[in-house]
Amino acid sequence: MKTSKRLFQVLLVALFFNIATTFAQDTYYVTIHVETDKITSRNKLKVCYFTSESPSGVITKSVGNIEDFNIEVHPGDLIIWRGVSSINPDRDIINVRSINHHGGENVFGKNVLKGNGQTREVVIGKVNPDTKGRVEKYAIKITVYNDGRKRGNYTIDPKITVKL
Repeated sequence: MKTSKRLFQVLLVALFFNIATTFAQDTYYVTIHVETDKITSRNKLKVCYFTSESPSGVITKSVGNIEDFNIEVHPGDLIIWRGVSSINPDRDIINVRSINHHGGENVFGKNVLKGNGQTREVVIGKVNPDTKGRVEKYAIKITVYNDGRKRGNYTIDPKITVKL
């Protein structure tokens, strides 16, 4: 009797932790860093890079072609895309206007996630449940302002992988 009661307690605790981790929601920040004084449609892949910040604070920087940048998340996680000038972060503005499904599996359930319309615009997306193991190619659309003037609109195509 004592053993079965102890086994029941252990199973109950394991079930609780399994449910808690299943519904846990973490937030990842993806930041595009832009040399706002140099960007053109021809060199956008050379003057930009990505960083991602995990919920634990670990920061990963893109290396090589930034369109090969891949963030790994779990179902239910939030991703916040934002932009920053790597030259003049206090004055220059990078607005993340939208995240557009571009290929692979759509892990958000929408083809377009729109920005929040604020100055220093960001986009927030929540990864759908039941998307484990899926990979999505998406386009991040940004508008760059340098010294108060609109420099242009640019599109870059990184990836999202939903972990198993």
